Amino acid sequence: MAHILVPTDFSDYAYNALYYATRLYPNEKCEITLVHTFEDQFSTSTSRIDIGRNEKLYDELEHKALDKLKSQKEKIKRDRDDIDLDVQILASAQPLFKMVNRLITQSSIDFIVMGTKGASGLKEVFVGSQAVKLINKVKPIPLFLVPVASELGEPSNIAYATDLKIDYAQYPLEIVKEVMRAHKAKLHITHIYNQISPGNTVENNYRKLKDKLADVEYNTHWLSSETGMETAVATFVAEHKINLLVLMFHKRGFLKKLFKKSFVETSCFHTDIPLLVLPESY
Repeated sequence: MAHILVPTDFSDYAYNALYYATRLYPNEKCEITLVHTFEDQFSTSTSRIDIGRNEKLYDELEHKALDKLKSQKEKIKRDRDDIDLDVQILASAQPLFKMVNRLITQSSIDFIVMGTKGASGLKEVFVGSQAVKLINKVKPIPLFLVPVASELGEPSNIAYATDLKIDYAQYPLEIVKEVMRAHKAKLHITHIYNQISPGNTVENNYRKLKDKLADVEYNTHWLSSETGMETAVATFVAEHKINLLVLMFHKRGFLKKLFKKSFVETSCFHTDIPLLVLPESY
C-alpha cells in the first residue's frame, strides 16, 4: 500500500493534485496524509510578549485549518468512492518543508504529490514556489508536481528526460516502474545530446540505465539540443502525447538546468502535464 503525502492550501490546484494522487495506484488501497501549514498567518499575528495570546491564536488557526482539511477529506472520498482510500489530516504552524521532513521520518511516506499554479512555463512552477523549497530542503523523496491545467488522466505515456551524466547503478527507479505497471504505461527514455557522437560517460551510463530497466519495456529517443533543450523536450512531449514527464534532480543533471534563468523563463516549455522529480537517492 502506497503512503502519499499531499500538501494543500485549499486551492483548486491543490485539490487537483489530491485527485491525481488517488489515481496513481488504482488497483490497491491508497493511504494519503493531507497536510496544511498556517505558518504565514501565525507568524504575522503572534506577539513576542503575550504568550497566552499566541497559544489562543494557534488553537484558533489550527481549528480552522482542521475544519477545512475535514471538508477536503470528505470531498475526495465522495469523488473517489470507487477506490479503497484512507485519508489522514494534519495542520501545523511549522514551515511546510519541516512538516514534510518530520512525516517522511515518522510515517514512512513513499512520495509527495503537490499542485502548482504554473501552466505557461516552468518559471511559474519552480521560481518562488513551495515546490522549489521542497526540492531543496526535504529529505530525498520522489515528488509529483501537478499543474492546475493538467487533465488528471492516468499516466499512460511516460517520458524520462535525461542527459545521461549520472551513474544509474546507484539510483532507484522503482517508482517509475510501479506507475508503469499500475497503468500498463509506455516508457520513453529521451536523451538530449549536444555532440555528434556520445562520449564514454554517456555510453556507460546508458548501459547502466538499461540494466535498471531490464524488467520493463521502453523506447529510447536521442534528441538533438541544437534547437535548445527546452524546445527539444517540449516538442517531444507534444508529438508523443506524453502525460507524465520524469526528471532527476542532481548536481550536474538535467533538472538543475531548470533553475537557470534562460530555461525557467522560457514560454515554449508548457507545463500542462504532471512532472515526477526523482532525487539522487532515497
